[in-house]
Amino acid sequence: MRSGMPRARAPRARHRGALAAVVFVLGLLVALVAPATAAPRPDVAGFDAARAVPAVGVPAAGVPAVDMATAFKADYVLGRDGSATVTQHITWQFPEGEERHGITRNIKVRAGYQDREDTYRYYDLSDVSVTSPTGAPTDLQINDFGAYKRLRIGSPTETVRGSQQYVIKFRLANIVNGLSDHAEFYYNVIDASNSDDYAGVQVSVRAEEAADRAKCFYGPTESTTECTATAGNPATFTPTDAQASSGFSVLASFPLTAFDTLEPDLRDSGSASDDSYSGGSTMDPEQARRLGLLATGAGVLLPSLAAALMGLLVWSRGRDEQYAGLTPGLTPGAGETAPVVRGRKQPVVVQFAPPEGVAPGLVGTVIDEEANTVDVSATVVDLAARGYLTMEETQSGMFGRPDWHLTRTQPREAGPPLADYEALLLDGLFRGGSSVLLSDLRNTFSGTLRQVQSHMYAEVVRRGWFRSSPQAQRAAWQGLGGLMMFGAVAVPFLMTFTGMGFALGLGPLVTLAAGIFVTGLILTVLGRRMASKTADGSAVLAQSLGFKRYLETAEANQIRFEEAQQIFSRYLPYAIVFGVAERWARVFKEVSEAAAAQGVVIGTPIWYIGPGMGDFEHMTSGLDDFATTAAGTFTSTPGSSGGSGFDMGGGFSGGGGGGESGGSW
Repeated sequence: MRSGMPRARAPRARHRGALAAVVFVLGLLVALVAPATAAPRPDVAGFDAARAVPAVGVPAAGVPAVDMATAFKADYVLGRDGSATVTQHITWQFPEGEERHGITRNIKVRAGYQDREDTYRYYDLSDVSVTSPTGAPTDLQINDFGAYKRLRIGSPTETVRGSQQYVIKFRLANIVNGLSDHAEFYYNVIDASNSDDYAGVQVSVRAEEAADRAKCFYGPTESTTECTATAGNPATFTPTDAQASSGFSVLASFPLTAFDTLEPDLRDSGSASDDSYSGGSTMDPEQARRLGLLATGAGVLLPSLAAALMGLLVWSRGRDEQYAGLTPGLTPGAGETAPVVRGRKQPVVVQFAPPEGVAPGLVGTVIDEEANTVDVSATVVDLAARGYLTMEETQSGMFGRPDWHLTRTQPREAGPPLADYEALLLDGLFRGGSSVLLSDLRNTFSGTLRQVQSHMYAEVVRRGWFRSSPQAQRAAWQGLGGLMMFGAVAVPFLMTFTGMGFALGLGPLVTLAAGIFVTGLILTVLGRRMASKTADGSAVLAQSLGFKRYLETAEANQIRFEEAQQIFSRYLPYAIVFGVAERWARVFKEVSEAAAAQGVVIGTPIWYIGPGMGDFEHMTSGLDDFATTAAGTFTSTPGSSGGSGFDMGGGFSGGGGGGESGGSW
């Protein structure tokens, strides 16, 4: 028997049909209560087509149906209070042969702020008005739509055809960012979540003083493809046509004297509103009673069915595989096999070295099934310990905040080739040159971080520790659960909109909505447990936990002086992942003092330079600070956080603080 790389593969569980059963049954039950069986509302079904708004520029026969903006002009006038008064001229081409009532606009009013979980940034929307030069209906409803306000423009009792023009005006408060030496308007004119094409896009931005710098970006989220931007008053921006799933962000810099105090509107809670359309119903009482019983039954049955089927899946597929009859951490030797079981708890056996060939970042990924920012920060430290870079602790800013100067180096001795995620991380850190300040990576590194994390998940799958990416499995189940929770709002809303909800009554609607929501919650919570490890992955986990136990219990008298410095460097990144770096440093302080008493000097590694050189505890404290600071730096983006989109020549599509999208309805 041996520890190390995998040999045997466990047989796959024979319950793949359970997932299909969950999806099929949930879909069937939702379909049963969907508005398909509802009688049409008289005011819609009896609508005379002659009342439809006359078409403007109806496509000729044989021209394919389209649904897009053929012209989009937006003017943003920035007030001294940091608000933006917006005027949009939109020409919308409706699809030929299909009924449409008007257009929608989704305007972002809530955004994350500097990675804070308890606070979000709010852009108050007010003074909304709509007109139509072509005479299209401009009835307006404004609803909360997640982080957005949804503007639904048009009449539910009239349809439009061909090409129609709309002029939309509104005001967004606190949208301008105030920085130390300039003010900045960074806005997603077209959000990348947009699902329609936009042609003829033109944007202008003006304030009391002229913009001295201007940039714009278009394409998918984080695209750095620039378009035509001209500073001045107004600053003007013209991209190529924005296609579906592509965004368009504008970035303009102004003197601070053009504004008063620019403070973001930060909030710790939100509110929702429901401006749903209400109408009558022609459903007879007996039909309504039967449908109400069906909705109530579905609301009760769905969570029970989801809990039972998800419990079966978690039991049969969500528990880790393990080799039966082997010491935890061991795998079958060459040519040998071992039976595989699921879910048996293994005792932790102390390991005096990390798993062979397993870097700290992968250890962290195996332990919690997540490639988080601590794992990435520890990988940076591990690359330094292996000779690929040096780290110098410095101070920046007037208050002396800690910063780190990273310099790329070549290892003195050739070692194993870098894994894909390590090479990607190293190249991402130094893409601007051979040295970089950690603070300079703020707002520009988040794209690289996601790629590194994706490669880390791919690496644990490639090594056979998981059969599929834990991240992908969690995302799939959370997506399905989120869809169900969205359905908890959407299904009752649609039923109410078509008139069925009033016939059913409040009780069945609430029961149905609650049942669908609880079903989604069950899928989301239990779906997190579906990322199970293979037997080989469990062996690596056992070795990792055994090594953690060693770092937690190691004593200074167990470490030989001649090996001390090498062991400290090699094991320190693992200690950061395990959260025991401070204890590891105290052990080596004792080793250093004992060695000094015998005339042996043990110094701190030369790859880390900072105050208190030679002090193991100070060095480790600095690296702990580095890991914490790097986590925030790696994940930060400009725009909503109030950071500058011009830093490092940066900025990208989707990096702005607000955003818009829309379509027809």
